[in-house]
Amino acid sequence: MALADCLGEMKMLARLRYLISEGFEVSSISGYDDASGEGNARIMYLRKTETGPKVCSEIFEVDSDEMQQCSDLFIAHLLETEE
Repeated sequence: MALADCLGEMKMLARLRYLISEGFEVSSISGYDDASGEGNARIMYLRKTETGPKVCSEIFEVDSDEMQQCSDLFIAHLLETEE
């Protein structure tokens, strides 16, 4: 995850953009926040290996703004892949 680490804030958004641009099959994102608007979120995706696909999961600390941007990007990606 070195790529996301060097991109500063919004690590989950950067990671999601990377996974989508590299053709990974992102299966879901989820998140929750508390009264402060900060919380944890998760990206789940499939990674191809020699023995078959592997489900990967990554957890991030996010604020509500980053989670909203990730949600918008993920929905746009889903709509694009349906066409």
